[in-house]
Amino acid sequence: MSSPQPQRSAYSLGSLPNMVRSMLVLGVIVAGLIAIVPRINHVERPAVDAAGKGAYVAQLTGWPVELPSGLGKDWVPVVATDSPLTDKVRTFTSVWTTPSGADIALKEATHVTPGWLSRSVNGGTRAGEVQIGSRTWERYVVEARDEFAYVLKGPNDGDLTIAATTTGSEQELKTFVDALKRVKPSS
Repeated sequence: MSSPQPQRSAYSLGSLPNMVRSMLVLGVIVAGLIAIVPRINHVERPAVDAAGKGAYVAQLTGWPVELPSGLGKDWVPVVATDSPLTDKVRTFTSVWTTPSGADIALKEATHVTPGWLSRSVNGGTRAGEVQIGSRTWERYVVEARDEFAYVLKGPNDGDLTIAATTTGSEQELKTFVDALKRVKPSS
């Protein structure tokens, strides 16, 4: 005697209404996951000791390294490195987060090349000069990205060249550059 065949589940038949119900359940689950998973809009970068690194680079190289002084706690150094960049030009780089959340990259080097300069101003074009304090800076603009850069070249090839570039406002860049002071080399 044979046993009766079990009835097949209606869900296993693969009908269109069953598929729609399954997709609806999966959609609700995915929407729930999207709702509860946090999304990050801005990555917080920890502050670094730019002053300490700058003092070390000044002692090591003999360069008159400059960093901003007296800007306040809303100006946060997030990068401080000493390494070769474009055309193997040794460069002390520090990056600062401004009060508005933009970045200012400060690059300092000697014996700079045209390639180093172009890279340091993000390919910007020269757009005159700007007087800040007692110094005259070359002004560069990257119009496609609304970026500004100021460059202070030493009078001789071996003198320090400073390039400051921002993704923020030109006013913040002026404030930053005006606050640059020579760093005392570490002992």
